[in-house]
Amino acid sequence: MKIILSIFLILISLEQILSQPKQEIRAVWLTTNLQLDWPPKSFDPEIQKKALIDLLDDLARKKFNTIYFQVRSQGSVLYKSQYEPWSQFLTGTLGGEPFYDPLKFFIEEAHRRFFEVHAWVNMIRCKIGEQYPPASNPLHLLHRNPEWIRKYFEGNNVSYWLDPGLPEVREYLKNICTELALNYNIDGIHFDFIRYPGINFDDSYSYSVFGNGMKLADWRRENINTLVTTIYDTLISMRPMLKVGSAPVGIYENLPGARGLEGRNSVYQDSREWLKRNKQDYLVPQIYWDLENNPRFDVLINNWVLSNYGKQIVAGVAAYDPKVFLQLEKLISISRVYNSNGQSFFRYENISGRKFTGYSTLSNIPPMSWKDNIPPNAPYSLMGKNLRDKLGLIELVWGIPQSAADLDTAKYYNVYRSVNSIIDRNNSDYLLSFSSNYYFYDYLSRPSQLEYYYQISSLDKGNNESIDATEIVKVELTNLKNILRHFIPINNSALLPVKIGDKVFYAFDLEISDKVKVILYDNMNRFVSVLYDGLTKQGRNVLQFDSQKITSAKSKLVISSSQFTEEITFSLKK
Repeated sequence: MKIILSIFLILISLEQILSQPKQEIRAVWLTTNLQLDWPPKSFDPEIQKKALIDLLDDLARKKFNTIYFQVRSQGSVLYKSQYEPWSQFLTGTLGGEPFYDPLKFFIEEAHRRFFEVHAWVNMIRCKIGEQYPPASNPLHLLHRNPEWIRKYFEGNNVSYWLDPGLPEVREYLKNICTELALNYNIDGIHFDFIRYPGINFDDSYSYSVFGNGMKLADWRRENINTLVTTIYDTLISMRPMLKVGSAPVGIYENLPGARGLEGRNSVYQDSREWLKRNKQDYLVPQIYWDLENNPRFDVLINNWVLSNYGKQIVAGVAAYDPKVFLQLEKLISISRVYNSNGQSFFRYENISGRKFTGYSTLSNIPPMSWKDNIPPNAPYSLMGKNLRDKLGLIELVWGIPQSAADLDTAKYYNVYRSVNSIIDRNNSDYLLSFSSNYYFYDYLSRPSQLEYYYQISSLDKGNNESIDATEIVKVELTNLKNILRHFIPINNSALLPVKIGDKVFYAFDLEISDKVKVILYDNMNRFVSVLYDGLTKQGRNVLQFDSQKITSAKSKLVISSSQFTEEITFSLKK
């Protein structure tokens, strides 16, 4: 029985590793402090904007869906604030106002690409390095409220931290977050450094005034708990759908196989208490280790998920660490095995040149049922057609659904596509794209068949997907069908290739779905190119390739499957 159970668990794990979830947070920390990820080493606003667009396009190609955009660091910000000066990394001058609003621009461009934007805020740490900031308008906190700030020494490193034991400090941090939520269309607020720097923090004054006889450790934890609670309650009262989360230290408390700096006991960050009190919607613990060494990634992500109190846990991954970088695909899979809600990578530059095989399909952002659990109504009356004189361009149009019981209508739509009449909307392989409109254009640059099947569902502002969807509709590539009329039959399974413009079309029929390989040779029987090597469907299949591959007057195609092998000698005719 134990052996059977073990095999069953292994099979379940393997299935989870190989599959890609339909709902998953795929996030990245976009670091602006010290211009690490952005802005570039230029103060030209157009160069900065282009760099942001290039970055967003890259993440869209990688099939990410969430960005933690650092908007506050070193006590300066990347948005218009009455409290803190503009970051010097935008113009070269602390407090220097840029010719555009970076956060507003970023949100607009990110939303066009279906990203969620969470404003990443460095909370209690407000300056690194010994040197004081220059004068600015408004003044930096170190000049304006020096009585709130404590200098902290860690080895040879110096940093400045706000004292969260002071009620006026907690009020100030709440006001910063309130300003952000009121003035910008952010999807969430993401807290970092919402903790003490360490045990040796000098808060003797605030403790003597406000300690009320509590043990120092308990008092410190409760100061952070109070800060988190006050901010959460204030933000949610203004914007109930706003997501509020944090990136806590990766080890909550020491475990067998995972020992190190403890969030709860070393920096007084009782992040699980925040979840228990329903004062956070998600956590992204910084599990910045690999699978072999202590502390171990798998031990920690399992421990975090088991203590999620019904909220979302996203695995924070140290893409900057060479050992971790080599295991990124494994870490994605392991986090799925342990039922995390997704992954986030620190930081963008470390993954900018990488393609993720674990993200080969699109994914919706998981809904938060405690905020909104009512799905929208489904769209209806889907219609599709191959546009005239546009070989592989399909136009889809559907009806906008009426509002649901909570008055939500569709915020965007899922577009599903299949090569046959079966579409499994729980399988991410069928999810083709998203649309914010009631129409969508699908361009098939290399159509492999004469018809495709489509279905549309709707999603609301809380990422709830409609229970139903449109009917599945078949769309025929009428332009391609007309081209096929030029084909000259050779036998029951193949036709002569035809040149149309600068493309060559080759069609073949299969009695069953099969793996097929098509190779092109020249008139001297020399290998030219493998034109196709993969699965094909039952019925007629169409292969398209560039006519430049034809290098001689006569050429030969060899088509092989499990059922047959054929050789076709041909000369192209226009």
